[in-house]
Amino acid sequence: MRRDLVVELKTVDLVRETAWIALTEQMGWEGTLSGLRRYDLWRFEGEVAGGDADAFEAGLASELERSSAYYNPNKENRRFLAEGRLDDGHVLVVNEAVDAPGEDVQGEAWRALLWVTDEGGDRAAQRRRSAARLAEGGVELSDLRSGTLWELMLRAPDIDTARGYVAGLALSRGRHEGLLLNPHYQEGRLLEILTETEASSREGGGQ
Repeated sequence: MRRDLVVELKTVDLVRETAWIALTEQMGWEGTLSGLRRYDLWRFEGEVAGGDADAFEAGLASELERSSAYYNPNKENRRFLAEGRLDDGHVLVVNEAVDAPGEDVQGEAWRALLWVTDEGGDRAAQRRRSAARLAEGGVELSDLRSGTLWELMLRAPDIDTARGYVAGLALSRGRHEGLLLNPHYQEGRLLEILTETEASSREGGGQ
């Protein structure tokens, strides 16, 4: 089973602020990108006796309180996403990227979740440390990955164009082309892309 943990700063995120200014004021995305947020995403995979998903999450929650590796409660908030909310997603490639339109875009409002990891985001050493403690409570932690989760709000006439805009915004291809990941050593997975209406409806039903 899999659980995704999202961690967000309680205070102003200077990395997010810098990215926003660069994308909208220097790289031509002002008329397309309407919002940007940044999180840490930890993806836990494993099993628990009896296959009880609630027991798996409870074990993970206990580990989060024991270990300081996942989040700092003094400056960060955390939450688990609903089981099965996000899948493996689609890996962005350079030839999907669409350049900034350079003007206000008409169309629907879209919300995309992009997970950026360094070389797949494997956290083997941290997994071994947490797995040893979790095993005492009957929880087996078989895989642990982490990376930066970007939430992008943008306008596009259709979903294919919206995907192209996400790739264009994210994939660094030159001085003024893409910002959020370097495809030479990072991987970007588009975990979700929905219209704003669909995204709001999903949130209303629980994350």
